Amino acid sequence: MKVVFRIIGSEEDLNNLDTNEENIHFCFRPSEKNIFDLVKKSPKLKRLQLPSSYQKTISNTTKSFLKMRNVKLLVGDIWGHRTDIDRFAEVEV
Repeated sequence: MKVVFRIIGSEEDLNNLDTNEENIHFCFRPSEKNIFDLVKKSPKLKRLQLPSSYQKTISNTTKSFLKMRNVKLLVGDIWGHRTDIDRFAEVEV
């Protein structure tokens, strides 16, 4: 199944999110605060995708928080995508 993800390349991109975002991919290592802010700003969030190296650093508290909010934490990379051209990418999940 292909899903369209909103690409977040920096903390500044978090300020420009739509409240209806359902799928987010972080290109940078998000802090717990970044993830909590994301969930607060996008209450309809369903999927959060991180590269595997970043996913390994997410705390159990954050993982539990996402699970309580019914947000699936996915592992994946989006290579060669330029957010200055398009801030969305279609990904196979």
